[in-house]
Amino acid sequence: MKSALLAASIALVLTSSAASAGPGSEFAAFAEAIGQTARVRSREAASRPAAPATPLDIEDPFSFELEQFALEAMLMSRRIDEAGGPLDLRCIFRGMSADASSRLEALNAAETAAQQAHIYADLAALMSDASEIAPAVDGEADLDSVPLPASCPAISDG
Repeated sequence: MKSALLAASIALVLTSSAASAGPGSEFAAFAEAIGQTARVRSREAASRPAAPATPLDIEDPFSFELEQFALEAMLMSRRIDEAGGPLDLRCIFRGMSADASSRLEALNAAETAAQQAHIYADLAALMSDASEIAPAVDGEADLDSVPLPASCPAISDG
């Protein structure tokens, strides 16, 4: 039931903003929805720290959303690259993609609920960063007040 409600909420956010928003704003809304779920799961796991960790089921919508986030972040990096956009933004999205994927693996490898609580909290922070930075892709955001990571070298795809 919760997963259906979450999926409906995400679809509503994406649909209502799709007409006027660019890909960065849509990605930001998606990241915010994932972040909300991660915060809830972090609190739930923290309430039972000594309990064994609960690996994500393959059918868990959160698992799918993290995989989708990682894919969309990589696509966002490629869009920036193709448009000749800033190297920093390109690298940030590649880093977000890799970070989401590694945290998904860490959630499934965790041994205790306390470990998962920390991972979910880290995911919530990642999603918060993504929702702040992503609108810059649309040229609508001023990132002067957002702390950006240092530049990274271009990564060859192959």
